Amino acid sequence: MRLGRASSYAVFAVVYLAEHSDGAPIQGREIAESCGMPTGRLLKILQQLVRTRILASERGPSGGFRLRKPPAEITLLEIVETTEGPIEGDLAVPQPITGMARPTSVVETACADVATFARTRFGKVTIATLLR
Repeated sequence: MRLGRASSYAVFAVVYLAEHSDGAPIQGREIAESCGMPTGRLLKILQQLVRTRILASERGPSGGFRLRKPPAEITLLEIVETTEGPIEGDLAVPQPITGMARPTSVVETACADVATFARTRFGKVTIATLLR
């Protein structure tokens, strides 16, 4: 499995906030510069995390982003599904392949199993785990 760039940026931005925030908001530009991420792209990702209530944002000169809940309550699953969409075990075949019902069924089941494993595993890893 490969995480997309947006998910990677999101995870490391949330880790940065958990490490550096004393409850006060941190500007997105500071997070981007400190982590070596493109500011514009990161700001869009941070807004996604605000919409799904992982982060809170405050406007103004002393505004920025902060965690909405403790690091132990934020999972990789939440972050990945916010940025990438639901982890699903779908077979990307638009229509059944003629004469391949059994192989298709086996592959679909394997894909569903992998998705279930990924969701379970990501659901167990919290931001607090990454801070240790």
